Amino acid sequence: MNSTGVELTAGLGGFLVVFALGLAVWVLGRDLTRRLRRMRLREEERLAALRQDAAEAPRAGSASGATGAAGAAPTSGPVAGPRADEPDPLA
Repeated sequence: MNSTGVELTAGLGGFLVVFALGLAVWVLGRDLTRRLRRMRLREEERLAALRQDAAEAPRAGSASGATGAAGAAPTSGPVAGPRADEPDPLA
């Protein structure tokens, strides 16, 4: 249909634009993965510390006497857990 024999393409400029966009997506994906991994590890460390504190609390309470942490009055009965509509942070 094209009688002049001229072919229109994106050429080198189009290739460079697509390559730059692909490179930017790749770099942003690596950065996002790194940030998510760091956040997940920090959260796991925080939850492990909470679990350790919860496990040590009964032992520390019986050994230290009648007062709890920071001189607070001792609590009677179990400590209230998460509400039914909230996820358990220790699970």
